[in-house]
Amino acid sequence: MKEEIFWILLSKKLAGEASQAELLELAALLESNPEWRLASESLLEIWSATPHPPHSSQQAHDAYLSHMVRLKEVDPSFEIVDESKQEIEIEEDSLMPISDNFFTTILRQPKKLAAYSFVTFAILFFSYQLVFNTGNASTSIASKNLNELTIHPGSKSKVVLPDGSQVWVNSGSKLSYASNFDGKIREVYLNGEAYFEVTKNPKKPFIVHTSGIDIKVLGTEFNVKAFDMESTIEATLIRGSIEVLKKDDANAGSVLLKPHEKLVYQKLLEKNYYSKTSLDKEIVKAAPADLKSLIIIKPISLNIPDSDIKETAWLKNKFVFEDETLANLAVRLERWYNIKINIQDQNLNAYRVSGSFVDETAEQALNELKLLIPFNYKIKNNEFFIMK
Repeated sequence: MKEEIFWILLSKKLAGEASQAELLELAALLESNPEWRLASESLLEIWSATPHPPHSSQQAHDAYLSHMVRLKEVDPSFEIVDESKQEIEIEEDSLMPISDNFFTTILRQPKKLAAYSFVTFAILFFSYQLVFNTGNASTSIASKNLNELTIHPGSKSKVVLPDGSQVWVNSGSKLSYASNFDGKIREVYLNGEAYFEVTKNPKKPFIVHTSGIDIKVLGTEFNVKAFDMESTIEATLIRGSIEVLKKDDANAGSVLLKPHEKLVYQKLLEKNYYSKTSLDKEIVKAAPADLKSLIIIKPISLNIPDSDIKETAWLKNKFVFEDETLANLAVRLERWYNIKINIQDQNLNAYRVSGSFVDETAEQALNELKLLIPFNYKIKNNEFFIMK
């Protein structure tokens, strides 16, 4: 139901008919479901560049009934009302997104109908992409009975999978996994950061699916940082071994990682990859074919305890950063403290710093950063505005 509301609110925004309350509700849905943001931004761009001819009344009526049938399939108790045979009272500011009032309103206004038809097509398109572009997965995510663990910014959680494997999930992350591992492989889907302790089972490989690579293991401990909206994916191996494969490309080869090695996969080198974040504003059209040309492998120091490694320090509630730009650091701080950071002077983005936080509050952390970077800040409604 929440996803249904998202698509309808988006269609109202496209039509220019969303109220302020509905725009806020849409923003809240995008905030709590960041995986929808790229689809939303892409559709807004396509919509703004697409001409929208008026619809005939018959086309409008047919589209109306089509939407009614679709909702009937979602909810068998939903009652289909044929607007051509019955007048329906319209409430202009109704916030009931799934109702006959909403569809009657768009029926009588071509721009609204065009927007909703456009979004309906987009739903079908993205569903198709989900079903037919799942990499090495044997079936789509949508077709599986998956448990979904979503960790909000400022929080962390641990989950025990059906095979006994343990996963620690960092803030702002989402982990999806089957209720049981009855098939030939054990599969999970990650958007965010997680640390895995995988129960060994040579007869049933364990695969972590991310937006750019798949990580195949038998039994091992490793950390994966793979946010869909970021330009890189990192896999850090602590014990055991893992095999990394490029998603959707069986011909790209694979890479084996050794203990205390870190792999960085660079999405920006993929064909037509376009990051919407404030950090990456470029389209790279040329794509190397093999996996090795897309990755960097770095050694992790053997002279420090595993709990002090930068990539896994978050497990001990330590926020560690090393030669990191303020722009990247701000994104991580937002997830860590559940705050918003607005860097108003773009010249500050490139400053690089190293350090760590343990028990500091967000304000204390920024005060310490001020000792390394020449900036000031002000706070308003849990948003930190950073300026010179």
